Amino acid sequence: MAVTATIHRFFGSIVDYAQRRPAAALAWVLGFHLAVWTLVPALVSWNLQLDLVEGLALGKEWQLGYWKHPPLPWWVTDLAYRLTGQIDVVYMLGPLAAVVCLYVVWLLARELVGEVKALIAVVALEAVHYYNFSAVKFAHDQMQLPFWALTGLFFWRAIVRGRTIDWMLAGLFLAGAFWSKYAVFALAATLGLVLLFDPFARRAWRTPGPYAMALVFAVVIAPNVWWLVNNDFMPFQYVDDRAAPARHWYDHVLFPLRWTGGQLLYLLPALLLLALLYLLRRSAKADISSDDAFNRRYVGALALGPFAVTTVIAAMLGRQPIAMWGYPLWSFAPLAVLMFWPPSLDPKQLRRFAAGTLAVLIAFPLGFAIAELGEPFIRDRSKATQFPGQLLADTITRQWRERTGTPLKYVGGAIVINQEIWGPRRLPGAGQFASNNVAVYSPDRPHVIVEGELAISPWIDVNDLERHGAVLLWQPNEEGLPENIRRSFPNAELQPPLTVPRHTLYPRRGELIYYAFIPPRPQLPPAGSVPK
Repeated sequence: MAVTATIHRFFGSIVDYAQRRPAAALAWVLGFHLAVWTLVPALVSWNLQLDLVEGLALGKEWQLGYWKHPPLPWWVTDLAYRLTGQIDVVYMLGPLAAVVCLYVVWLLARELVGEVKALIAVVALEAVHYYNFSAVKFAHDQMQLPFWALTGLFFWRAIVRGRTIDWMLAGLFLAGAFWSKYAVFALAATLGLVLLFDPFARRAWRTPGPYAMALVFAVVIAPNVWWLVNNDFMPFQYVDDRAAPARHWYDHVLFPLRWTGGQLLYLLPALLLLALLYLLRRSAKADISSDDAFNRRYVGALALGPFAVTTVIAAMLGRQPIAMWGYPLWSFAPLAVLMFWPPSLDPKQLRRFAAGTLAVLIAFPLGFAIAELGEPFIRDRSKATQFPGQLLADTITRQWRERTGTPLKYVGGAIVINQEIWGPRRLPGAGQFASNNVAVYSPDRPHVIVEGELAISPWIDVNDLERHGAVLLWQPNEEGLPENIRRSFPNAELQPPLTVPRHTLYPRRGELIYYAFIPPRPQLPPAGSVPK
């Protein structure tokens, strides 16, 4: 009994503090999130995550667009590195994006349901995979989070308050989401449908607001749109290659069901956490005013609209949506639950919710650390965080310098094809990850020829490449020179493969690396020079 009473008093004190000072409680939660999800991955990972390596390797080129996604996340990655000079700073970017998103959700929620329920709506998101386990891999998915939330906040303010500045900010943040990832079309379509069909929002068409928003959005995205037009909309081909096409009529039904089931699985911990507020209790009955009715419709649209748009379009096109497409979709889902089914906020229920929240805050990072460090004891699976990036970069750089007497200026990958029962399939990681690691960890910080393809690496000066040479690296399944390397670099010289030990607590097989030298031709004149 004494132990039970102590536990009740402990969680009761947490609930009491959160009810008296919800903003301060939020600050503690967000500070804890930022610190833990920055430090834990940095401490248990010997090598950067795949996406972090890619961002550092390619962000330094500062292109208006890249072959797979918009450039903003890679710009941010390179800027963080330039400001600090530390590679490990990138571990903070994903958790920081998640924290900003969570704070913005709080800003909207407190205006709709009050500060206590707003706090509940935010901490429930701590149980969603996208805001913790996945957030450490900062890239385009993570960059979307704050921009989607900010767009949702200022679009609501614009409709309710009618201020032109709010409309313009909504357009600015929607454009930021566009520069982060083109999946923003699902959010833009949802907001457009709200303006078209919601009776309260539809009145905004008689004001300058929506047109100011559209103008700001168009102006801000114009440089990237220009790049897309001049590069044959290359990123959309990348998306087309990744999303598996329907091979049978029933795939048009099966694909959406798989996608929906996967998203529900990601949401399940948050839904279970929220369920602690409703156990053995009826939800409170709320009086719905006309303003509250619009707020519920709006938050419901934010919570489900982008998911519905993505699902319908994928079903119509016969494509299997990728799980990570759900990344920015659910920031307002807990808030929608609280608005449609208001909990009674009974002290006993709140103590249960506080206990569940504390369990999530502790168990999730602990589970991440155990999975990272303990997996090699259970199975032998190559992981980016175990990859010997520093050792590989040192080895390749040393060999190159010994052979040529020059710094390593260019490094590249290859197109690696895997023959599977349904046909050949391209393996992008196998053809690029090793070279990205050399680009990041080598003291020479070489430029990257993505997959050995100059067509998707426009920052490469071909004449300068021929003068300085390069190293191309890839991993199985290609023992000889891959076909695209033979085609583009006929003078490439295959080297004996390297086996580099992985960083694991339990001994496992090393990483097999194939590589080739493209010998430098220093006798060639520099690009743009006129021979005498």
